[in-house]
Amino acid sequence: MRDYGKVYTAFWTSEDIRELSEDARTLALYLLTCPHGNMLGCFRLTNAYAADDLKWEVERVSKGFEELFRKGFAYRCERTFWVFIRQYLKWNQFDNPNVGKAAAKLFDTISAPTPVKALLVKALREFSTLFPAAKLAEFEAKAEPFQNPFETLSKTVVVAVVGTGTVVGAKSDVEQTPLDPPVSELVVPTEPDPIVTIFAYWQKVMNSPKSVLDSKRKQIIRTALKAYSPADICKAIRGCAKSPFNMGENDRKTRYNGLNLILRDAEHIDHFIALDNANAKPAKESLEDMNARIAAEFLSDGQPTDDNVIDMEPA
Repeated sequence: MRDYGKVYTAFWTSEDIRELSEDARTLALYLLTCPHGNMLGCFRLTNAYAADDLKWEVERVSKGFEELFRKGFAYRCERTFWVFIRQYLKWNQFDNPNVGKAAAKLFDTISAPTPVKALLVKALREFSTLFPAAKLAEFEAKAEPFQNPFETLSKTVVVAVVGTGTVVGAKSDVEQTPLDPPVSELVVPTEPDPIVTIFAYWQKVMNSPKSVLDSKRKQIIRTALKAYSPADICKAIRGCAKSPFNMGENDRKTRYNGLNLILRDAEHIDHFIALDNANAKPAKESLEDMNARIAAEFLSDGQPTDDNVIDMEPA
């Protein structure tokens, strides 16, 4: 628990802050000074803790958070309650290398989801030259390459923002005050189309950036969403990527990783989810036996169909 939090007097005259509702403004000040915070501006805070400190109802706290995150002041993972204050490190820079070393030790204790911690890493690179760069490189090297977008920061999208209130394009002629941050990328709450997000995730995991989200693929994903959550569908996609047979280790040296195959029916989806959970091929099953079993399940009359294949080149 920290003893104090620093707030510039310009907080009260900033146009972005003045545009906030009274509750959101109070909550922003609370985040900057609350006893749960730390020198990195990234900490875990539940609605119940904030409600008790502020003497508010939990619903009131929740609405205040929604406005702050919508305006870009901060972001919080609603699943784990980890908070990240976007510009905190810009206005609370480390005084000397020893403080940077202490921040590195604190960084190791932060168990926030990877996307939240990735935002912190970006801020440290931008604002904190005294923070050990090797620590940031270590985190980036270990980060999950195919993070399920629905397991962590659900309902998010990357947009460009100015200050804490104006959503703009990549360029802006808006005059910024010294308190305003530069135009930058920020993850803020929104309501993205899960079909688009799922397809983009499949493109990334299967390394198929030129694939097109046509009406057929949209219908395949839409049908799967009737019975499975977006998170489970992404798990199935990731599970397919963990299957040696589906990724090309088979007699035909061909990949069977199309959405039409992964999401064909409940049996296939459940199978790939199980592979993702196991993080490996089924135990006590040889590669030859697995190839024969999956081939019998997935191939029609012994021949693959174009719908099941996105890469016909030898693996």
